[in-house]
Amino acid sequence: MKKFLSFLLVFLFSITTFSDPISVFADSKDVSISSPNSVVLDYETGKVLYDKNGNKKIYPASTTKIWTAYLVIKNVENLDDPIEIDKDLAVDGSSMYLEKGEIFTVRELLQGLLIHSSNDAAEVLAEYVSGSKEAFADLMNEEAKAIGAKNTHFNNPHGLPDKKHYTTAYDMALIAREAMSNELIREIVSTKSVTFEMRDTPTSRRFITRTFFNTNKFLTSTEKIKYKGKYIDIKYDIVDGIKTGYTDDAGRCLLSSAVKNGMRVISAVFKDTGTDVYVDSRTLIDYAFDTYYTQTIINKADYTNSKRVLFTKEKELLYEPEFNYKIVLEKGSKASENYTTKVNLDYNLPVKKGDKVGTLDVYNGKTLEKTIDLVAKNDLNSMFGFLTQNTTVKYSIRLALALITLFIIFIISRIIKKRKIRRRKSNSFSRR
Repeated sequence: MKKFLSFLLVFLFSITTFSDPISVFADSKDVSISSPNSVVLDYETGKVLYDKNGNKKIYPASTTKIWTAYLVIKNVENLDDPIEIDKDLAVDGSSMYLEKGEIFTVRELLQGLLIHSSNDAAEVLAEYVSGSKEAFADLMNEEAKAIGAKNTHFNNPHGLPDKKHYTTAYDMALIAREAMSNELIREIVSTKSVTFEMRDTPTSRRFITRTFFNTNKFLTSTEKIKYKGKYIDIKYDIVDGIKTGYTDDAGRCLLSSAVKNGMRVISAVFKDTGTDVYVDSRTLIDYAFDTYYTQTIINKADYTNSKRVLFTKEKELLYEPEFNYKIVLEKGSKASENYTTKVNLDYNLPVKKGDKVGTLDVYNGKTLEKTIDLVAKNDLNSMFGFLTQNTTVKYSIRLALALITLFIIFIISRIIKKRKIRRRKSNSFSRR
């Protein structure tokens, strides 16, 4: 009986908690929040600044839509493409109430998705990108794994209840961080309201006028919360997004982005209740800014350089690091003074602007701490490009070289054969 109970406890734990630990930057035991599953991380570095059961299985509810939006933007070439609603949509929960025959652009549906948290917009966009909700879910999972969100499985594009649709607070913080790298995402999630006027044109048809307000109370609400013993507005000016969520199983969920003193943090708060989700999110945001700061170790402008390249039309290659390199430090501490760098150029002509042309290795003492790609700031073309870049000429040269090689081999073989004949004749003469 004891063995069975032990096994049962281990099993129950294993199905609700993932094994990989989160490396937390520092001890955050003094932070008190009601959310059972929360993470806050630095946007620039991805460093975790606070963790409370960040790897425990949770349901993401509508915070899912931030990943849906990001992948739509990543996979649609023209966001002003019109989409005609070709069927009656019956989706539970928050909705744009899209009607068959209406036409919205991809961009407009993204606004409805992120500002109003519209489930019908999520389904329309998923089917537009991948052909079906199921295929889009596969894309969501593939891309989530690619950024390190390995304890996540999406089963739909909106986050409506599904036992096979789950994640962790840490994974959702990673997803929010990736999404906030996109300028359009930043623009939409910080938008307070949007109106779609009734109209009828070849590329835009709406049967009614719709006005939606952002579901994120950090952006607009004057509703009060009790914070550090005082009643204050929920609205918090340093917050610029990103996404709310709620279902009975998921509880109140909130992904937040906030910027202060040149530092951006991402907080992920899950399974909360009522307005506590805003109290807890603000607590984590303020904790991060009160406790840490970022310092730039590599400013890419300082490492912009050039190299003379002979026999090229442009005569030199201009290059720079792909991004600045920052580190997170606790307030009161300083960065090491032992940072050094090493430039490694490695490229083949032709080079296009934006191509990787090498790496910049950043050492802290003797330890390689970071490798940053070096990218070209200009095109670089060989003066003999007509020989190396023209396909017809290139293959003609290769054919000619192959024929010359065969001719040389033929000549050498003839010479060797003649020498062997001479040796045989000489040996025959000597025996006589």
